[in-house]
Amino acid sequence: MYPSFTGSARRPRQVNLSGRNTNPFAATAASKQSASAPTTQHTLAHAQAERVQRYQERLRPPAARNIQRSWRGYLSRRQTRAAWRQEWDVREASFGPADTTPYKNEQDCLDQIKLLVHFASPQSRSDGDRLMSFARRYANSSWPTSSAALSDSWTFPLLRLAKLTVSMLASFRSRSNQDLNVLLDLLSTVAATIPQQLAHYSAYYFEALRAVASDSEGSYSLSTPNQGHWVDAVIALLRPALPKAEHAYRGFVSQILRLAAIPVATLQRISDACKAQDLALAMASLLSFAPLNGSLHETNREQLLWLVAYFIYFHRTANPSQAGFGDALYVRILSRYISILAADIALRIDHTTNTTTELEDESTSASASIPPFPPFVRHELLGLISQEHISGLLAKAAAPGDSESKALGVKSEQAAELAVYALTLLRAFPRKGDEIRMWLYFGSTSKRDTKRGPPMPAMKYYYEAASQTAVYKLIRSDPNYAIPLLNPRSKRRANVLALSDRDEQWQVILLFLELYPIVLKVMDDEDFLSGAISTNSSETWTRRSALALDQVRDLTIFLKHLAFSMSWNAPEIAGVEEPENRSSIAAYFSGDIASLSDNHPDGRPVRSQDTTIAGLSWMTLSYMRGMVTGLLRMIYERE
Repeated sequence: MYPSFTGSARRPRQVNLSGRNTNPFAATAASKQSASAPTTQHTLAHAQAERVQRYQERLRPPAARNIQRSWRGYLSRRQTRAAWRQEWDVREASFGPADTTPYKNEQDCLDQIKLLVHFASPQSRSDGDRLMSFARRYANSSWPTSSAALSDSWTFPLLRLAKLTVSMLASFRSRSNQDLNVLLDLLSTVAATIPQQLAHYSAYYFEALRAVASDSEGSYSLSTPNQGHWVDAVIALLRPALPKAEHAYRGFVSQILRLAAIPVATLQRISDACKAQDLALAMASLLSFAPLNGSLHETNREQLLWLVAYFIYFHRTANPSQAGFGDALYVRILSRYISILAADIALRIDHTTNTTTELEDESTSASASIPPFPPFVRHELLGLISQEHISGLLAKAAAPGDSESKALGVKSEQAAELAVYALTLLRAFPRKGDEIRMWLYFGSTSKRDTKRGPPMPAMKYYYEAASQTAVYKLIRSDPNYAIPLLNPRSKRRANVLALSDRDEQWQVILLFLELYPIVLKVMDDEDFLSGAISTNSSETWTRRSALALDQVRDLTIFLKHLAFSMSWNAPEIAGVEEPENRSSIAAYFSGDIASLSDNHPDGRPVRSQDTTIAGLSWMTLSYMRGMVTGLLRMIYERE
């Protein structure tokens, strides 16, 4: 049965001289590894490929069904829209010429709107022509007459019509001015009919109007025939008194007021329709709702400058008889925006033409072209530092200790807001600093020193506001309180005061420290020593601004404690470790104070001059120390 039986259990060796491997489980001839490793890898790869193939085969039938279903749905929708277009065209032609013939009745108009918004596409030029035909006929009709007579059946179709019109505006830039005017008139009519519903979409509404009016660089470039119709569309959403007008004004502020170089005549028409209070609330919401357009600090600086300039213009034109910035909300909002732009304003406000300024550093010097402000922006910004406005800054401020302020809960908040605003102006207009301080010094509140006395001078107002703060009282009682009050992260008495309260109180104190040197410069010894509060309105303003001697004594104690802490505890205030080897106290009076706190114990530099105060990025510890020691020196020279 087995003729080849040799008596051995081993299989005979087969040698293939052709070099072809006929065994799929054998190792390749070129492999120098063992036969089991490549065989296992090849088997696993083959099995994996088969699994992938089976998986793809399982996916093909449902994928084919999905593709077929999507195609059938697209084809059905296209055919349905084509049928709707044909039906709409037939019905529209039955009404007669669009330019002269209105709709026969209210139901015909409503049916055409419902049909149009179902099939119209912003990308279709033929649908754009249909929308133009409808807009001309709708302008000749009188349905609905007003938002008061609007029924529920009209609201949703008109809202969809407004959205369609907004989407169509982008493609109408390439058409004639007459076509654009018709579309803008339709949008303004619908916006005036359903302002409350459309206000929730104000960002998209004003974004489309901004795209129509702007060029590639973001400047206003609308031609004269379109300007009036564009303004009508803008103010249609701003004019009505809505329960939540901030929605409409927020879109207006974030989109329209970013346009550069809007003509003054256009601004005047918008200003007549705007409500200053709603505009201010929208500006405030933009500060707290920065994610809508990104952080304000990262926003295009030119757009932000135009936004601030327009805001100043609207407030000024809305309140022509106001002698100063009595509106606390306006002061607070403008302070925040000016503080963001302070560096740009300080650099460019004095340049009227393109100039080249040499910017020299310790080791390098570079030249940079400084573009001037546009005339409108420069005019509005300079209006902030006019004598009338600065002197009237306190016109509607209440005395810090009167019953009215306590009842309203604004005892220190109002003073802090005015202080931040004044400090921001000093930073943004450094070359006008002395004039601003002098104009603030000549300002007065509407309150009286006594019941029938003259108005309270600004100097006394801010001293009373500063002396009533917890910061002033704590540092006056103990110099060690200055450390946690200047550096909230300090471990020493960390919970002395809340951070927000601390910053507000420091801002009031800092403004007083900025203004009081002006008083000392213009005041002679007799006025300085007069002391008592004057009730005689015929006395000079300087004497009426003089502090009582006990107030000067308290102020001197406060300044001494503050100056000592800022010099002796500079490393701790700066938030760094204090060096172990401290020199004697004589070194602090030798003019070499910086050498005592220039380095950490490990040799790293102590940048105490970069420590900011009261949340003001430009109010550094070194600047404040110089201001305090300079004022203290002036008081001692006077005494």
